[in-house]
Amino acid sequence: MIKLKLSAIPDDRPVKIAVELPAAVHRDLVICADYLNSQHVFVSQAGGEQCRI
Repeated sequence: MIKLKLSAIPDDRPVKIAVELPAAVHRDLVICADYLNSQHVFVSQAGGEQCRI
């Protein structure tokens, strides 16, 4: 098996990319993001009670 050797990245500048997705994939990603967001729970530092964001 050939091993891939990567050298250090010369700079840390961000790179913008564009990806075209079928509508069905985009729709599924939005549903997944909404679900994960609804499951994210923070504990308030002031009162110690849970709050959803």
